[in-house]
Amino acid sequence: MDTLDNELNVQAETRQMQTLQLYQKLVLFTLLKFKWSIIAVFVLTVVAGVICRYIQFKYSHHKHEGSVTLFYTPRASEEVKPLSINHVMGVFSRQQLFHQLIEEMHLNEKQRSILKQCIEVKLLRDQNDMFVITGIGDSDEYVKQLVNTFVALGIRNYEEYRTAELRNYLDSRERRLRELQEYQKGLIERLHGLHKKYGIIHPKEEMDTVKKIQGEQNAALAELNVKLADARHRFAAAEKNYKAVPLTVIRNRVTLREFMLDLRKASREYEKAKLMFAERNPRFVEARSAYEAVKKEFESFKKRNNITVFEEHMLAGLDGVVNRYQEAEVTLRQLEIGMKSLQAEISLVKDKEVKLQHMIPEHDAVEQLRTTANKSVSLLVEEVTRVRSNIAHVPNDIIINERVISTKVFPVFPVKILVVIFIAGVFVSGLYATVMVILDILNGKFSGIEEASFHKDFFDTVGIIPHEKANFTNEQRKVVNNEMFYRFILRLKDTRTLFSCSLDGAFLSSVIFDEQFTKAKRNTVLVRLIPESHVEEICGKMQKIGDFYYSDNGNTGVNYTEKDVKHNIEYLHGFSSGDGKGYGYGYGFAFFPVRSLSVLEPDEISTLYRIVNELKKHYQLIRISREKPFDASCLLMRQLHDICDATLLYIGKNKTPRSVLRRTLKLHDNEHKVYAILTGVTNVDRIISGDYIR
Repeated sequence: MDTLDNELNVQAETRQMQTLQLYQKLVLFTLLKFKWSIIAVFVLTVVAGVICRYIQFKYSHHKHEGSVTLFYTPRASEEVKPLSINHVMGVFSRQQLFHQLIEEMHLNEKQRSILKQCIEVKLLRDQNDMFVITGIGDSDEYVKQLVNTFVALGIRNYEEYRTAELRNYLDSRERRLRELQEYQKGLIERLHGLHKKYGIIHPKEEMDTVKKIQGEQNAALAELNVKLADARHRFAAAEKNYKAVPLTVIRNRVTLREFMLDLRKASREYEKAKLMFAERNPRFVEARSAYEAVKKEFESFKKRNNITVFEEHMLAGLDGVVNRYQEAEVTLRQLEIGMKSLQAEISLVKDKEVKLQHMIPEHDAVEQLRTTANKSVSLLVEEVTRVRSNIAHVPNDIIINERVISTKVFPVFPVKILVVIFIAGVFVSGLYATVMVILDILNGKFSGIEEASFHKDFFDTVGIIPHEKANFTNEQRKVVNNEMFYRFILRLKDTRTLFSCSLDGAFLSSVIFDEQFTKAKRNTVLVRLIPESHVEEICGKMQKIGDFYYSDNGNTGVNYTEKDVKHNIEYLHGFSSGDGKGYGYGYGFAFFPVRSLSVLEPDEISTLYRIVNELKKHYQLIRISREKPFDASCLLMRQLHDICDATLLYIGKNKTPRSVLRRTLKLHDNEHKVYAILTGVTNVDRIISGDYIR
């Protein structure tokens, strides 16, 4: 299956290539056919172009030409970018400039009407900063005045335009600068208000100082807390010892100490008197009385001072306890006072910190705005300075490279115009050739011997049938006919069935071939297809055997009537074997009626195919044709081409439409040969010489 598909694809590609070659050769042939008319159209177009150019130059004002080259070198800045070179050229092309030029030069009505066509502003090739102003006119002086005046007006217009643009921008920048300066003043006043509100000039420095003081205060507070804890511990211990002795004893410790001394002294005296004296001894009595008096006074003092509990040992180290208590109390009170003072300072510093925390963000925001405003003001001042410098440089933006000193005369036929005329000639002649080729291919007709040579790959030209009015002698016609038949016979060595297809617009009965085959005693038969409606008219006197009507040697009438013929094959056998009346090497007609001359029905194809195979057994050559000329749209042509070994085309000069011939040649393939006989040919010399036959 794949092999079959590949083979079909190869056959399709080969046929497409052959068709393409056919069209290529046909186009070449048509071009050669119309070569003189194409050359004539080209020459006429060139001549017409030359005449039109001469007339146009005669009435044209483009006879003298002058130009000025201008350099465009503006100062570049980021604020106001310089005009592009195209924009500058647009300024030089404004309508206002032409009105000013008319007023300056006092031009007449005719000069005004063509003024725009006389001035050209264009960019210099490969240059981005140079452009050329070109003027044309009738005279040298007029061109010089025109170009110089136009350049001066253009530069003046540019300076006005550019200066106005820069001044407008400068005014906007200066207004912006004034606004920023007012804004800057407002920010300074706002800063002063903050300083006055919070009473702080430098908040960040103050905040640094506060942080430093807070650090020192925190250290002092920690140290003071340690000291205060130690003082409280020592005070608690001293207080415990202090409170262990009654308060009345502590208050009267001095007096009690004296009383204790007095009592100790009186007691020693009394004890001594006891030992030394009797009770009645005055010294004893005195000692006892003194002791009792001191004791009584001591008791009275205790009672008077509300001393209920007293022991002598309480006075031992009592001063130290009191002193330590008092010292610990004093130290504790001092530390507590220091703590309150430090806490007050911390509170003050904290309040200042809170105040700074509120002030610093607002102060920073205002300060940042002030910094931005200062920077913007500085940039605007620089920008304004640059813009003013650009304004001062505007007169130097456009520099005239050279003034017009002399002009040049424009030639009648410059190279450019000649090239255009030549191209127009080529285009028109090419268009004419294209139209003629298309029309000739689509609607043209076969043109004879010359065209046949271009189709040699598709059919084999075996001979010609000259036109009846051709300048041929009888002898020449005889030579042509014999040569044609000879060449044709040579090509039919392996051909058994031949399909005769008339494309020349007239039915050719192949009389010449009939006579030639008869003379050559070739055993042939011509099978002609006729419509069923014409059977009575054509074959009324012929004998019908099977599906065919038969006639011998072109003579109508009943043949081979002496025997009982039952079917075609018996008749054909008798006809070819000589059993019939005088046939031997015969030549006969077999008429095959069909329903339509455009397409065969399936049963007709089967019958014709079967009969053709039987005819091959009895005849050397079977020729098939139909009753009238073929139309390429008929499917019958395809059917008969497939049945036969070869196809013979009758192609008439200026009679056969090329579209019909082209569609017919599509039948060409490797298995079925295609031969051609040219009809209506009148070129006597080429026919006699035979140089058209390959």
